[in-house]
Amino acid sequence: MISQKGKRKLIYEGENFCWFVRVSFQKGHRIHIVSEDKKLHLEYPFLDTETPVTSAYVRKLLREYFRKHIR
Repeated sequence: MISQKGKRKLIYEGENFCWFVRVSFQKGHRIHIVSEDKKLHLEYPFLDTETPVTSAYVRKLLREYFRKHIR
């Protein structure tokens, strides 16, 4: 179980995920997606910081990841 504070919940293919945006000096803006059991932690850079990150965009990232790595 991960802390929910400051994170958004998302259910994808029956699994629970949390996602959040973190800004670091070295890496800049990054989107983090973490599975509830912490077995999967994905990190993606922002392509455009002016574009809002939505749940639909996070689902798209998950779909692309599972298409490339699972099948």
